[in-house]
Amino acid sequence: MSIALYRIRLYWDGQRGAMRSGDDTRILIERPMLHGAANAARLEEIDYAPEVDVAQVREREGDWRQMTADEVAAAEALLASLGQPDWIVERAA
Repeated sequence: MSIALYRIRLYWDGQRGAMRSGDDTRILIERPMLHGAANAARLEEIDYAPEVDVAQVREREGDWRQMTADEVAAAEALLASLGQPDWIVERAA
């Protein structure tokens, strides 16, 4: 899925990614941290596009699975930070 197709999107493929909220888009060169999610440190890949009901993650040594409620909340908080000054997004990433 392209980042440009959706107004809300977060993805990380293990090497690169992007996040978009409305008109704000940020290219990611480091793994985003989903602060507050129980498994945040173990997440290797993220695919979150709520407009098309996609909410999946893959942990190290695991298969893709549906995101938990705390992972979705953390992804939403990270995406909401896009409208904030750059230093907040940098700290969250």
